[in-house]
Amino acid sequence: MGALVPVALRDLDKGGTVALAGIHMTDLPAMAYEPHLFWEKTVQSVTANTREDGEALLAEAAAIPLRPRVTRYRLEEANRALADIKSSTVEASAVLMLD
Repeated sequence: MGALVPVALRDLDKGGTVALAGIHMTDLPAMAYEPHLFWEKTVQSVTANTREDGEALLAEAAAIPLRPRVTRYRLEEANRALADIKSSTVEASAVLMLD
């Protein structure tokens, strides 16, 4: 997997980010500054979780218990939902509903 990083960076637009989210990755090879990292490109690692990690998190959340807040929007209101998110009007998770 690490060998794909220079390929992705080479093809990435200016200011773009390559996110590395593999559970197992090989080492990254040496890369030339140009064309791989020039133009303010970013390499970002992302936490990779297993199914067991997810199950443990959900069990912990059930034990707390979490009480998520949801703001519901009808599907036709998708543009309003996006505007509310942009303006920070939504203080919860915005959810589009089919009904």
